[in-house]
Amino acid sequence: MGLPHVIGLIFSMRNATQATPEKIARIREKRFRRLLRTAVAKSPFYRDLYRGIDVETCQLTDLPVVNKTTMMANFDDFVTDRRLKRSEISQWIEDKSHIGQMYLGKYIAFQTSGTTGEMAVVIYNRWALDFVHATMISRHAHQKFTVPESIRLILRALFFKRFGITAVFMAGGYYPAYSVAAYPPPFYQLFVKDKIHSLLEPISELVEKLNASSCNELYSYPTMLDVLAREQLAGRLKLKLEQPLATIVSASEPLTEKTKRLVQEAWGMQIQDTYGSSECFTMARSCNKFERMHVMSDLCCLEIVDRKGRPVPDGQKGDKVLLTNLFNLTQPFIRYEISDVTGYSTQPCSCGQPFPTLISVEGRTDDIFYIDRPGGGYEAVDPDFFFSLIMKLAQIREYQLAQTGRNEFEFYYAPVTQGAEVENKVRKVFEEGLRKSGLFDRVTLKTLCLETIPRDQRSGKMRQFISRVGPPPDLDDELLNQR
Repeated sequence: MGLPHVIGLIFSMRNATQATPEKIARIREKRFRRLLRTAVAKSPFYRDLYRGIDVETCQLTDLPVVNKTTMMANFDDFVTDRRLKRSEISQWIEDKSHIGQMYLGKYIAFQTSGTTGEMAVVIYNRWALDFVHATMISRHAHQKFTVPESIRLILRALFFKRFGITAVFMAGGYYPAYSVAAYPPPFYQLFVKDKIHSLLEPISELVEKLNASSCNELYSYPTMLDVLAREQLAGRLKLKLEQPLATIVSASEPLTEKTKRLVQEAWGMQIQDTYGSSECFTMARSCNKFERMHVMSDLCCLEIVDRKGRPVPDGQKGDKVLLTNLFNLTQPFIRYEISDVTGYSTQPCSCGQPFPTLISVEGRTDDIFYIDRPGGGYEAVDPDFFFSLIMKLAQIREYQLAQTGRNEFEFYYAPVTQGAEVENKVRKVFEEGLRKSGLFDRVTLKTLCLETIPRDQRSGKMRQFISRVGPPPDLDDELLNQR
């Protein structure tokens, strides 16, 4: 484990990008059987759940689905190390003096943000964490370097100037992204210089700190990249991204076309998008073509299903993802339900990699807007409609649109400069857009000017679009399939 393990994984993962789909399938099958054997042998929960199932011959779809509620209710039996106890881990996490230490000398532990209403405790050992770090390096957008070029880059980082990574996310606690950064492989700091900033800092202070530095890679959530791009375009932020390997990476939230365009205009660069969760950090990443995200199918299995758990054909979006993490043997996530909205694309990527690609990940099912339809039933309002209006508001720095009632919305915004002209512009843009779409008389929209948009105190994220009412309880399948 540690650096030798990471280096070995990097080379094997790089080779996999040039392999055939059949070779990837063999790798996946080998890891899948190892996962099942470990789960049945060491997890009382899975031993009972899979009773009567032959884990040597069964198909993935033969196995029952597991969700967060079930996992947390059975946590002590769910994990494969009998020393791991939910109550003791929770106490460990509460003490921030433990940050940087390994729980029981071999594990990192953290809590998910609970954006879907329920938090979860997630455990990785050093061996599984090596897979995460190796994926970040081997599946980097600029992965086409030859062996001699790679050696030159390593020597440059070791003897001349370390590779600089600037990250802006929730820091200083047991948060998923910060936990990964806080537990790098041994000797990692010889090659990489990390600068981690908390996104809870006031934007003006964050800009001041970033202006005093440069980096090769900027890593943050799409909502924060949106804010930073606006600051760069306004001339307040002067962050330089240096070659080689200059990259902007987004994670943890759906990446919108609007943010892509803002970043392209601000830095002349495309974003390497990533898709992951606390339960599996490395589910999909975009390649150096930046066309779409590739599923890391040698590291995980993603099943796209509808609300009733039925498989969704390629080319269509489902309502849930069933995740199987193939490298976390401590906390086996097998057909684990995640309420993300995505689907498999029918279009191959021009890069030629053997991994399947995804339709854009839109976010969670609970954040799609449903309003009452005249005459009965419900109508889905795509968040892209509101994106198109907000794109016209260059005067605002950050924002959040919340559905507070079935036909009621509130728009919170922080302007670059205060003034009645900004408020008038916001109201005018929304009124014109709602009238043009025929929604003006059907929905109520309130606008509220704030100094800054409050972040979630646990995750640090700012959810730009959120439904506080969720989908209607009697939403019919026919409507759902029309989205």
